[in-house]
Amino acid sequence: MTKPDFHLGEPGDIVIHAGPRQSPRIISVPTRHSEHLVELAEGDDLFESVTGFLESLSVSGLMVEFVGGEFGRINFVYPAYGPDAEHPMSFTSEFDYEGPAALQHASATVGTKDGAPFTHIHASWTTEEGQAKGGHLLPGTLIGPRGLRIRVFALTDAQQLSEADPETGFFAFAPKAVRSPTPESAPGNAVISRVRPGELIDDAIVSICRNAGFDAAEVRASLGSTTGAVFTASTAPWPAVEFTHLTGTVDDALGEDPQVRLTAEVVDVAGDVHSGVLAAGANPVAVTFELFVRQM
Repeated sequence: MTKPDFHLGEPGDIVIHAGPRQSPRIISVPTRHSEHLVELAEGDDLFESVTGFLESLSVSGLMVEFVGGEFGRINFVYPAYGPDAEHPMSFTSEFDYEGPAALQHASATVGTKDGAPFTHIHASWTTEEGQAKGGHLLPGTLIGPRGLRIRVFALTDAQQLSEADPETGFFAFAPKAVRSPTPESAPGNAVISRVRPGELIDDAIVSICRNAGFDAAEVRASLGSTTGAVFTASTAPWPAVEFTHLTGTVDDALGEDPQVRLTAEVVDVAGDVHSGVLAAGANPVAVTFELFVRQM
């Protein structure tokens, strides 16, 4: 890894992207959801298996947590320094790891891109040599001999659409309502959100809860990036880390002193894995964050 010649910020420093600033900064869609624990079989293509649940569950959006098992071959990239100060974030070239490799953590957002099923997966794994590695998975990744167990959250009222973002220059998922609510509609018990660059992740979660009327909620199956990472006991380097998972709880969101506790694992610009409890008010979004928040 060669460090660039432009100034490097500290973990948690906000990045202003070169493209026009977009609004709103948080896009949210309330939704009902159902939960499914599923076993994926050895040798199957991971991306085809996960996107197949859109059809089998008759929904237009999914959030997915990986629970256990192992990968076979892994195709991936991970965060890298960009070409200049106006574009400090990029990705490495593609790597291939011929597994098997034991799952540590992974999360996925599943929807459509250009009208076809599409999924965004961040993962970490332990190699046969005992190394912890991670990154942004690519098509061609296979399920290993022990299979994979996943928890699928099927979104009844929301779809996930991956589109080019003029602000960052990257593609990103954003939620849209499947249908307009009617007076007879059951209230949503969850919210799916896209958070734009610079927004503090814990503040965004509180705002999402307040707008949804959730006093207590949990964060599940969420992924995205922040500008480095600031944990309560350590940091990961700027300018971007990718979250293999983000989980946590919010209490008293409708009160004057909301309590947010978030646990995360991230992959940095060296492909190294860091984990811990996120420090409060210290982690602004780098490119995008895909949040799944459900009422408790």
